[in-house]
Amino acid sequence: MKVVHIFKDCYPPTTGGIEQHMHVLCRRLAQSIDVAILAPSSSIRRREERLEGVQIIRVPEYGRYASTPVCPSAPFELHRLRPDLVHLHFPNPMGDITQLLGGHNIPFVLTYHADIIKQKFFLPVYRPILNLLFKKVRKVIFSARENISSSLANSYRDKCVVIPFGVEIEEFQLQDQEEAEVKELRDQWRRPTAVFVGAARYYKGLDVLLQAMIKVDGRLVIAGRGTQDASLKKTAAALGVQDRVQFFGEITQSRLRILLHAADVFVLPSIDRCETFGIGQLEAMACSKPVVSTDLPTGVRCVNRHGITGLVVPPGEPGALADALNNLLSSTRLRTEFGEAGRRRVEQEFGADQMVSKTLEVYREVLR
Repeated sequence: MKVVHIFKDCYPPTTGGIEQHMHVLCRRLAQSIDVAILAPSSSIRRREERLEGVQIIRVPEYGRYASTPVCPSAPFELHRLRPDLVHLHFPNPMGDITQLLGGHNIPFVLTYHADIIKQKFFLPVYRPILNLLFKKVRKVIFSARENISSSLANSYRDKCVVIPFGVEIEEFQLQDQEEAEVKELRDQWRRPTAVFVGAARYYKGLDVLLQAMIKVDGRLVIAGRGTQDASLKKTAAALGVQDRVQFFGEITQSRLRILLHAADVFVLPSIDRCETFGIGQLEAMACSKPVVSTDLPTGVRCVNRHGITGLVVPPGEPGALADALNNLLSSTRLRTEFGEAGRRRVEQEFGADQMVSKTLEVYREVLR
């Protein structure tokens, strides 16, 4: 079986949630089937490579408009690859058009990562393509059942299937000298510490988190793409919390492990439904850390269980966020209890093996 995955970015080098999910999924799938990724090259050059068993074709890109890459040769590349199945990652108009023009009679499935929100003004123009896409798609994969009802695929519920995102739990065990680095960090911090890891997108609620820190008795570490932006540091300074907030910016996988193990609590303060799952919660739970998250009407609420693996608060409320963080940062017993429950939950429901086996089942069903 040969499957081609299509999205507008690819890891490496892009380190977003969708890209990281694709990296784990494709690398694991490649152990049993032939897997390729078709993505823009961020230049006018075509590049091809093989990483960890996955063929990656980066097609020429002639700019981006409304976050959509323009890649005229992508449909021809897909036709040349002649896969048995195509796996689109939505939203990505470049991928949708590539499949409709270059996929011809090749069956395809689609993972629905998020709604089109920032570019919703283009929906009336794009609607005919979306209608054709959902009419032709064989299966639409969601990470959580909560995400289906508000999606553009809600009218095609008979095609929808839920496959929770998964993480490679073994990848979050400390390696080599990392234990010493964890101890060094904890010695530097000297007080209970919460950590946020993720791209600094508008819906992540980092401004709310910084406001909450006014009342939090502890430290905060913020890491991920864009988190060293000057505007965040200015906000922290204006709120008078700059001496208790540390900005790491983009980090390596090793640094991620170190930060999660060194921290006492993981916090996900997202403020709207653009946050459809929050893989960072799983990564923290794999490190036996409790989670403070917000009660969004998406898959976020299916990961962290209030009073079991952490605490859940209303989105956009700094006071409630501060209270939850203080409750956990002040109680070793609660942190241990929630952290151990979170680790068990990841092992039982959110491992990469479960995600891959369920995805293969969908592939086989479609090809039958």
